[in-house]
Amino acid sequence: MFLFNVKFNKINNYQIIIILFSISILSLFLSNFLLNTKELSYNLLSEQLIEEDAIKAFKTQQKWSWVSYFILPIIILIRSSFVALCLSIGLFFYDMESKYNFKHLFKIALLGEFIFLLVGFLKLYYFLSIKTNYSLLDLQQYYPLSYINFLDISKIKPWLIYPLQTLNLLEIGYFFVLVYGLHKLLKNKYLKSFEIVAISYGSGLIIWLCFIMFLTLNMT
Repeated sequence: MFLFNVKFNKINNYQIIIILFSISILSLFLSNFLLNTKELSYNLLSEQLIEEDAIKAFKTQQKWSWVSYFILPIIILIRSSFVALCLSIGLFFYDMESKYNFKHLFKIALLGEFIFLLVGFLKLYYFLSIKTNYSLLDLQQYYPLSYINFLDISKIKPWLIYPLQTLNLLEIGYFFVLVYGLHKLLKNKYLKSFEIVAISYGSGLIIWLCFIMFLTLNMT
């Protein structure tokens, strides 16, 4: 938890965001380049479409591929904002919301995002060193240190895949970063911060999972 050893108020949110964006974009670039996602994408399209349509779809896909480099930072901001909102609601129920503003909680959520940056690099290591024969579907479905890796995904219903991916060690690590960050901010007992995060972030995560499951069910 070395990120919290620096005095909390001296950590600038904008600096954290710049670092997060830079590393996440680098991770995405390395994944696209080293894992040869262009070829994998074309192979998948050629299996689903006739050659002429596959080429057209591939060219359109590549034309807009740059959008993913902008979407990723937006996802980080939305996720961090959602988590900060959950923590803020948690503090409200503990009658502590007036002591700290949203930017403090947003900062904790941003620092936790460094845990999720490991996903891209762990996937790189896995597919470059362990499973070197892979498809685009393998890249999409694999989630590092997740319970779903022990299951046969082909036998799992689509609406269960995302929740099972969420059962992973990185999610647990993120949870404890939130607990530690809140503990440092509130200067309270560690167990009290654990309780606040479990109730607030835990409830928000369950709602989010239910929302994704609902969307998946209605799209399949």
